[in-house]
Amino acid sequence: MRDQKKYYDMPGEMSEGLKNLGYRQVVPEDQSLFDPYYDRMNGTWTSSSCFPNFIGWMDSEVIYMKEEGEFIIVIAYLKMDDLLAAGPFLGHHTKEKIHDLILLLKKDFDVLKRKLTFTYITDWMLPFYDSAGIEFQKENPRDHMEYLFTHEEFLAGMDTQDDRYRYRYFKRKFPFEVFEITPEHRDEIDRFMDDHWCENVGCDTCAFGCLKKVIVDIVNYFDILRVKGIIVRVNGETAGFCIVSCRNNFGVYQYKNAINKYKGINEYLLRESFERFMGDAKVINYTEDLGNENLRYYKSHMAPSFSLGDSYTLTEI
Repeated sequence: MRDQKKYYDMPGEMSEGLKNLGYRQVVPEDQSLFDPYYDRMNGTWTSSSCFPNFIGWMDSEVIYMKEEGEFIIVIAYLKMDDLLAAGPFLGHHTKEKIHDLILLLKKDFDVLKRKLTFTYITDWMLPFYDSAGIEFQKENPRDHMEYLFTHEEFLAGMDTQDDRYRYRYFKRKFPFEVFEITPEHRDEIDRFMDDHWCENVGCDTCAFGCLKKVIVDIVNYFDILRVKGIIVRVNGETAGFCIVSCRNNFGVYQYKNAINKYKGINEYLLRESFERFMGDAKVINYTEDLGNENLRYYKSHMAPSFSLGDSYTLTEI
């Protein structure tokens, strides 16, 4: 298990170097700036490439950006690994444009004295990055695979006999209230994570940063980040919450947590969030299993069929 408390400080010369090259640190208010670039993407992207995660995980990943023509270039300093890496270029990909962007980025990384590295490159992106004339070592870490469902597959999964029964049981059995999340729910979710996550799993589970802080920070900027979510109370007690995003017909279940003593609460959160916020989504991303066998089993059995969203790391040789 990696020590999640071991963070490398971003070298001062790297920060200055990025600024001198025209990059600046991403802030929550940049969501509106990023939106049209996401809309021009040729296909879907990973959950880690969603803008809310740039803000939520900012303690463990420092994100810089700059606009370059019809694209946004994103560079992250991964503090767990002392690694500087670029994310996928945001914008409509063509081989000619990506070729030129990669050569530009190669010069930037040379100035920063780092190997050119890309993370979270998906299958449809690979041919564009392979055509740039730079030889990359390609890795496909198992714990970066995500679970992707079509709209129809996800509906079929929620309508299986067991899931339908548990969903209806929750609605019938428990006196509950449901609210759409706003920044005013920050303290309530903070206490819920303390009581029902931190007390049960321990910090070692959050190997890449504090999950409680990530979620609380996202709720704090909820309106700006264009995420949506619900919080459910049973007899006045917070019973669970779910946070999702939906952009360009691509729906992502960002975070979900619940008290399992309320049978059917997870099925309720799943279905209610889908019906409220993701009805137009053609593809549903249920994010990574991070190598956890229980999560892997759960996510691979959510629907009759699914596909694995491969995510590649490309490192200059």
